Amino acid sequence: MLKRFFTSICIITGILFGTIGCSTKNQNLYVDKFTLRSIKIEDTDAAMVRGDQQKRLYGAVSIKEHQERLGQYYLLRWNLLNQPKITSWDQKVQLVFRYRQASSGSEVKTVSKNYPAGTRNGKWEFRNIGQNYLKGGRLLSWRADLIYGGQIISSKESYLWSN
Repeated sequence: MLKRFFTSICIITGILFGTIGCSTKNQNLYVDKFTLRSIKIEDTDAAMVRGDQQKRLYGAVSIKEHQERLGQYYLLRWNLLNQPKITSWDQKVQLVFRYRQASSGSEVKTVSKNYPAGTRNGKWEFRNIGQNYLKGGRLLSWRADLIYGGQIISSKESYLWSN
């Protein structure tokens, strides 16, 4: 959530003062995490949290449907547009998300999403919700890799991730 806040501040600052950008490092992969712990919508001044809760619970009518949406959401946004290593767009893009869950201990589980050749940016949401969250537990550590043509372009990982 704070990343989105600072990104918004960066954009507003750029518009007001004409700066080029807030970061000199080109990041190709962003991972935003949100945990929905309760079906009760926050009534405090945390508008961003309330908005994320409403987004995740939208369309759920019954209490059971609300409870099935409790868990963790990981939004992976990626961008290869300013990547100097890529000269032609004829390779496939793959996002790989590896994680360890509370019930499985040190076992690493893997999910991936493939994109066709020519795709330069996108987003994908991994959800640890419903029965997977209730039986398997929360994610203890994770790693996300952005792969272009078999080569890792960018990686993000949680603090507790270890190979």
